[in-house]
Amino acid sequence: MSAKVRDWMHRDVRTVREDLPLAELDHRFLADRVTGFPVVAQDGALIGLVSRSDVIRQLSVEHTWAETLSDYYTDWSGFDSTVPSLTEIGERTGRRLEERTVADVMAREPITIDPDDALSKAAGILVEKRFHRLPVIEKGRIVGILSSLDIARHVAERG
Repeated sequence: MSAKVRDWMHRDVRTVREDLPLAELDHRFLADRVTGFPVVAQDGALIGLVSRSDVIRQLSVEHTWAETLSDYYTDWSGFDSTVPSLTEIGERTGRRLEERTVADVMAREPITIDPDDALSKAAGILVEKRFHRLPVIEKGRIVGILSSLDIARHVAERG
């Protein structure tokens, strides 16, 4: 008999809401010692996934935005007296980041798996999509989370 997702998933699923500020999300990553969360609506329905990679990607976008602005204003500084200083650009970027929430960076419409699916099916999805975790859904509700580490644990215990 093949291993089932339900046998290896984590049932204690920690979730976040889409309106959670990114600064608080970072604290949750550290406090819960995880690198990603399912994102749920107020009614508990799964609406997305968010990971540290998503936050890093947003930081990179903000960094590029700040660099582009500072380069633009440096190049045009002789033409306009209303040019912001590099400090002002940095402050604007900081304010933009403070305003960002989970909704700004999360992956929407996540791929999910059923608890009765074979673990090999979940492994195939993780490899094909290059994901690290899959929400486990039963009757429209999240009942678990399966990570690539859970699959590695299964292989290690079998061998």
